[in-house]
Amino acid sequence: MTACPRRPNRAEELHMGDVIFVALTIAIFVIFGFVVKAVERL
Repeated sequence: MTACPRRPNRAEELHMGDVIFVALTIAIFVIFGFVVKAVERL
């Protein structure tokens, strides 16, 4: 991957946004899985 010399900050912000979005999505799926297991135990 080669960073664009014109807008390096913009690329970093988009990259950080993607990382945060993926992390939140994974966290939501993990929490949803725990909730499903807890409901099945009840």
